[in-house]
Amino acid sequence: MTAVLCSIATAACSDDPGEALPDSSDNALAQYTDEGDGCEQAVSAIGYADSLLRALGQEDHQEFDAAVRSRLASVAGTIALELGDFPDGATREQAERAQVSEDPDPQQVLALREYRREAAQLVIDCGAATGTGPKAESS
Repeated sequence: MTAVLCSIATAACSDDPGEALPDSSDNALAQYTDEGDGCEQAVSAIGYADSLLRALGQEDHQEFDAAVRSRLASVAGTIALELGDFPDGATREQAERAQVSEDPDPQQVLALREYRREAAQLVIDCGAATGTGPKAESS
């Protein structure tokens, strides 16, 4: 499966406006996030973005206006900031897949569909990894 990777270059707050966000191992913004809350923050950002998206199955009719692109970018930014705060490697990998490009392109609707699948899986994985998801019923 081809992962939908974010093509957004997130700039860090610094004297150099062209400086890119450092990777999670040397994240200058780490002081602005609480350790271990990656799932909570990502799920919140996904919910925030979803509030502007059309219903599942209606991606062909989605308008990619500035507000929608901004909220999708907020998911990418949140995940980039919280990458070191996910509970395990599998959840972290899912978070990296749960991003969509901000820039319009011919494959935008397909990318949105894949984002939705990956974001939904991240919500499920986070629930399982943090013990906050639905409990499986025993038969």
